[in-house]
Amino acid sequence: MRLRALRVIADVKVALGTFTLEQAADFLQRNVPMDAESARTEAVEMGELPGQKISYQAGKLQIVQMMEEARLKQGEQFSVRKFHDYVWLNGNVPIALQRWEYLGMDDEVSKLGELK
Repeated sequence: MRLRALRVIADVKVALGTFTLEQAADFLQRNVPMDAESARTEAVEMGELPGQKISYQAGKLQIVQMMEEARLKQGEQFSVRKFHDYVWLNGNVPIALQRWEYLGMDDEVSKLGELK
């Protein structure tokens, strides 16, 4: 979790230009901690795919939230295996749409319509 959180900080700073790749690598090496080669690889990925690390973390949080909502809504009928299989089967579908189909919860989809 520490690595993922620190990746978000470095990812945003690289994207904004407040960190060079070298500064991002140094930041990760000192704070995660990780070896210099791994830190450099992470920093280069941030330069090549800006926002990927933060979107990965945001997606994880959405999936965890959806799983908790499923546990509450389905009660004794909830199955981690069925939930896992559903998310993997629909992995390229936005979580808001998965929630709507899987749980009948369209609040996130409604928010998307309001953005127009």
